[in-house]
Amino acid sequence: MIDILMATYNGERYISEQIESILNQTYKNWKLYIRDDGSKDNTISIIRDFEKQYPNKIILVKDKKNGLGAKCNFAELMKYSKQEYCMFSDQDDIWIDNKIEKTLEKMKQAEKKYSKKTPILVHTDLKVVDVELNVINDSFWKYQNLNQNAIQMNELLVQNNVTGCTMMLNKSLLDLSKDIPSKCIMHDWWIALVASCFGKIETLNESTILYRQHGNNEVGAHKYRSLDFIKSKIKNINKIKNSINATILQGNEFRNIFSNILNDKNKYIIDEFCELKNKNTIYKKISVIKNKFYKNGLVRNIAYLIFI
Repeated sequence: MIDILMATYNGERYISEQIESILNQTYKNWKLYIRDDGSKDNTISIIRDFEKQYPNKIILVKDKKNGLGAKCNFAELMKYSKQEYCMFSDQDDIWIDNKIEKTLEKMKQAEKKYSKKTPILVHTDLKVVDVELNVINDSFWKYQNLNQNAIQMNELLVQNNVTGCTMMLNKSLLDLSKDIPSKCIMHDWWIALVASCFGKIETLNESTILYRQHGNNEVGAHKYRSLDFIKSKIKNINKIKNSINATILQGNEFRNIFSNILNDKNKYIIDEFCELKNKNTIYKKISVIKNKFYKNGLVRNIAYLIFI
């Protein structure tokens, strides 16, 4: 059995298509938990209609917490997952019909290789599409110039290369990562850090989602090599600085929570990363290069070395 966790907020325009794509999966042994964050539109009404049609498959989580944001919405949902595996769903994409089947197959292979007790994360690529589902790019990784295999601790501290709506977690990883702290940047980034540090991250090199881009995306895709991308970096220097600071805050939180179980190698890496802001300019540059605190792409790394 697989638990699918869907966080919603004002998603009436696309949520029916998203749920239908889950119902149409080739793999059928799942339950869908949906938690709404206080929608002002017809999102809850749409979910209730599906819940009535599929009472054994779809559960609307009911609590009195609203306005938590995507990260905390997913964090709340993680508390409801009790099965062997769980997956995450946004409210506005389309799951390709064999997404669960293919991801589960990769997970089973990994558990056979490493054991079920090993915390394991499987993630995949996505097809970037527009509002009408026309393909913008067959690969989200290529579109954003992400390295899907940059999954070591030193790499993930700096840049997240794992997309939440493609992830499958086994129970060992869920139990270790389910207490999502407020100081982490996003739930998927935090889970990826936990998996990298204490378990394994496996990559399925194919797209399993149509990743829809529209004006209301909380976290969207932006073409890496576009002129607009470069202009946005130049114009948003404060955003770059704040982003770097946020990664260090997240690293500190990770160190504080897991300090007693970190191995020496990862403890050294995290200590080096968290102390960057306290060191002089020359030491910072040396540490970044020595420990390979690299992002993917020349533009990102130049900005990082300048503003760290």
